[in-house]
Amino acid sequence: MTDDGKLGKGWPDGRGYLLNHSAGLPPRNAAAALSEGLFGPWVGSDDQVWGHWMKAFDRFRKALGEVIHHDAAMICPQPSVTSGLSHVLNALPADPARNRLLIAERAFPSLGFVLAIAERRGFELTIIPRSENTLDPNVWDRYIDERVHCVVFTHVHSNTSECHDIAVLARLARASGAISVVDVAQSIGVRPVDARRWNADFIVGSCIKWLCGGPGAGFMWVNPERLAVCEPTEVGWFSHSDPFEFDIHHFEYAGDALRFWGGTPSVAPALVAAHAIESLLDIGLGRVEDHNRRLLQDICSEVNPQWLVSPVAPEERGGTVVLQLGERQDQFADALREAGLQFDVRSEGIRLSPHFYNDREDMARVLECLPQS
Repeated sequence: MTDDGKLGKGWPDGRGYLLNHSAGLPPRNAAAALSEGLFGPWVGSDDQVWGHWMKAFDRFRKALGEVIHHDAAMICPQPSVTSGLSHVLNALPADPARNRLLIAERAFPSLGFVLAIAERRGFELTIIPRSENTLDPNVWDRYIDERVHCVVFTHVHSNTSECHDIAVLARLARASGAISVVDVAQSIGVRPVDARRWNADFIVGSCIKWLCGGPGAGFMWVNPERLAVCEPTEVGWFSHSDPFEFDIHHFEYAGDALRFWGGTPSVAPALVAAHAIESLLDIGLGRVEDHNRRLLQDICSEVNPQWLVSPVAPEERGGTVVLQLGERQDQFADALREAGLQFDVRSEGIRLSPHFYNDREDMARVLECLPQS
């Protein structure tokens, strides 16, 4: 990305692509990197393919560690965000006197599905209604009490782009003795995720969106203070302290976050995601964030304030702007399609998410599609 916000080298032409909240564009050479990393080990005389593939997971964890400002050893690959959350609930069973699970209604639904199923094991689910302003820590403080076993925070809500102060919320949970799990799927790569500063208990996320890493590359981070008491029930040979020991009579949890890993992992997502994250780190995630904020401000400063679903304050907003035009919504959507812009629509409004490969011309095209207020 150049200073004027034009297309960066090594990436597809992302002009007009405003679906980065759904799936970011991988680097142009991602397919070649995948092919080399996945199939390359079979070429030649070296048949120890797992030795090569394990390096892909090392790269993946190392790159994510740089993104979240913590040790790679505390990161475990996962197929999805919900897989990580399920592992947390299974590894830390509830005390009958502290069995409440807490989440906001605006959270991504699949997280709520996991918590609802957990009720079969004696948990009790409480959902903070949409009418509550979860950006206000006092709202959470009213709900987090001595009965709460685990509270799931969302860093950035997908349908409103509300961005929460996780450091404050994690302190509330810790002060009450509740476990905190933070979903960063909609923020990582475009807003700072700092595991060390937040001091939450767990972070779960995905690389498909702003990290441009494709589907299947989820992850979980475990606070070192929690690791020793975590005993996951869904284990496999990659949860073992020595996966290649192959002794059916002996199982020992891995000494780091990999105890949450399980059976044979999928190599391809780690290869694609590691390559994409490394490429973004070369650009600089701070530059990506600043660029995104500038482009969103181009829209927020010009649009009718009544149409803004997303917070007005930049520090309270994620990488997406959400617009709801009421009766003019379909007219606006049709104009965006005719202008060749890619976006999506949810009940809250039209979602538009620029990445570093977008520029101010894209934002101007969005504004041109708006009906006269």
